[in-house]
Amino acid sequence: VAANEQKLNAVVSALQKLKISGYLQAQYQIADNPGTKSFAGGDFPEFSDNRFMVRRGRVKFAYEAKLAKYVIQFDVSEKGLSIKDAYLNVSDPYLNAFSVTAGVFNRPFGYEIPYSSSQRESPERSRFTQTLFPGERDLGAMLTFQMPKTSPLNFLKLDAGFFNGNGTNPETDKKKDFIGHLGIAKATNNEKVKFG
Repeated sequence: VAANEQKLNAVVSALQKLKISGYLQAQYQIADNPGTKSFAGGDFPEFSDNRFMVRRGRVKFAYEAKLAKYVIQFDVSEKGLSIKDAYLNVSDPYLNAFSVTAGVFNRPFGYEIPYSSSQRESPERSRFTQTLFPGERDLGAMLTFQMPKTSPLNFLKLDAGFFNGNGTNPETDKKKDFIGHLGIAKATNNEKVKFG
């Protein structure tokens, strides 16, 4: 009985490290004329001026161990199944200030790209972001520096990485894009006011 109990505890302990989440955003679009060209959602079919769509249908699996985090996130819609995130994040065991992320993940540019669609106040990111960073994600590797929460320097965060530059599409040349982001995020002691 003790051996079975130990096995069960090991399985439960492993499952507690796995987090499964998701959300769904449905939308209805109407255009002035059938076949209208559209940036959001693609062009309307030749004989249609309205449609229902699944804008985002996300399912995310995140497994967090002591020094590593594995994430895979899918987008499911009427257009099919696609991978949004597939990355590994490894933290240093000494300072707990450095981490390396590799795979498909959000580009570290600005404030809007890494901000979750499930928490954003507006239905879509700005046209600027959608045009320069289609799909928000890219394939690459990034180094992050941020001191632990107990440090007075925790409010500073530096992300620096090299990316293919093609989003999630296959690489087409030998050049890589460098993207860096230095951010400051602070809150009052009661955390009612936050600024960055």
